[in-house]
Amino acid sequence: MNQQPELFFVTGELSGDIHAAGLARELAGMTDVRLTGAGGPHMRQAAVATDFDSTNWGAIGLPQAIRKIPYLLVQKKRIVNMIEQRQPALLILIDFGAFNVRLARTVRQACPDQRIMYYFPPSSWRRRPHDWSFLAELVDMVATPFKWSAQQLRNCGVPAHWVGHPVVDRFSDQEDAAAFRRQQDLPDGDPVVGLMPGSRDVERNCIGPQLLAAAKLLHSKLPEAQFLWSVLSKAQPSKLDRRAATAHYITPLADSRSLILASDIVVTTSGTATLEATAALRPLIMVYRGTLAMQIQARFMDFGTDYFAMPNIIAQRRIVPELIQNEVNPQRLCKEVLDLYTDISRQEQMKQELTEVRAELGPPGAARRAAQLALTLIADQDKLQSVQTSAVREGLQ
Repeated sequence: MNQQPELFFVTGELSGDIHAAGLARELAGMTDVRLTGAGGPHMRQAAVATDFDSTNWGAIGLPQAIRKIPYLLVQKKRIVNMIEQRQPALLILIDFGAFNVRLARTVRQACPDQRIMYYFPPSSWRRRPHDWSFLAELVDMVATPFKWSAQQLRNCGVPAHWVGHPVVDRFSDQEDAAAFRRQQDLPDGDPVVGLMPGSRDVERNCIGPQLLAAAKLLHSKLPEAQFLWSVLSKAQPSKLDRRAATAHYITPLADSRSLILASDIVVTTSGTATLEATAALRPLIMVYRGTLAMQIQARFMDFGTDYFAMPNIIAQRRIVPELIQNEVNPQRLCKEVLDLYTDISRQEQMKQELTEVRAELGPPGAARRAAQLALTLIADQDKLQSVQTSAVREGLQ
């Protein structure tokens, strides 16, 4: 194996950027590698040389996706050309399935011997059986965060390993909320509600105004309530972020981890943030609201799940409230938060159920296990067939 082999990452969304950064740090700590690829600020903080800034590559809804297709086709071609020229030791795809699956297919055709690993494979959260056999021809290995995903993939002939979810490493159920509140100068004893309108513009534009109006209404009923508002960047606040900052009872905060750990209740859009609140054992309410075009599209789509909040998907029952589309309005939000805040026994029951869900995410060390799997792919191929990864040794499969 050549010295300092190149590992090329590709992701296109915030959550993937975070997962890739964690994996990159583990790899850099294990061996001498050169980390490059397409990613965002978290990967750059992890010393990944991003040849492509993919911060805004993600899309929600068919109209937005269609608008991005020409640009993404150009980026895909550029990435394939770069892979052909540089021949990295390993191509690591992280989530972003609509793009990365097509990229893997093109790379397989252009560079048949290129080794490819998929970390967080497409729709890994999906519980219903699905035919994933096409992945067996596209990738050499899959590292997936969910146990059922690994089983489904293996049933389809895909070399998949369950490594657990890295959110367990980032959020501890033993964190002291009071310490995080003091960091934000929040009064002791006052109720604190975390508001997380999402990481994409369309989410924030559809959900954000409803959350701000709900906070205003809730503050009129519970004057001592304080709110933490999730901003993507304090250096470049959006119009919505600036509006949130004008309310004396709202504190903008760019660190989502601190926001969750300082909150009594978290109101968040669907996705990774619901798992973050779960790992921190914070009672939460999941909200999702899209544009009219997205609502119409959703009526004709099969999402492959009866639930939308990740803790509910994992538990296969409703643990946390889910407010969808027109249910996301100030009056309903205010009622849901008040009902949950004033019902201590319900909070404790939710925390107990979230504890069970957290256990399903596996033990700490997911990124480390994924990194060890990645290193087997750039090791001698004779060893690859018989390697016993630490993921297996630790009881994961």
